[in-house]
Amino acid sequence: MDKKELQKLKKELLVEKANIEKMLGEFTTENPTIKGDYKSHFHSADQSDTSDEKAHSVTDSEQERAVEQNLELRLREINETIKKIDENAYGVCEKCSSPIDVRRLKVIPVAKFCLDCAKKVKLL
Repeated sequence: MDKKELQKLKKELLVEKANIEKMLGEFTTENPTIKGDYKSHFHSADQSDTSDEKAHSVTDSEQERAVEQNLELRLREINETIKKIDENAYGVCEKCSSPIDVRRLKVIPVAKFCLDCAKKVKLL
């Protein structure tokens, strides 16, 4: 991948990162002690709530927690990829150190493994 494509990719990743951080900010609080960790706001049930309302509150909290975890994971992948681009280490398989095929990187920009290694660790 040439420098122009890398810079374009980095810009796209930075936009996605900002969008994810915005989404996380809508229903979580950033953990001050652990970088990159967020805490969902728990939907508190009122004493006067019915059993159904309390159940919905718990369900909403669990759904938000699942979304939070997925967004945190994606954010971590994006941050790692941006760091690799900045350090001129992007596109190298973390397992065998071979170059990752550019076609694979265009489809999965956060790919950490070449196709062969991804198959071996059963990511495909």
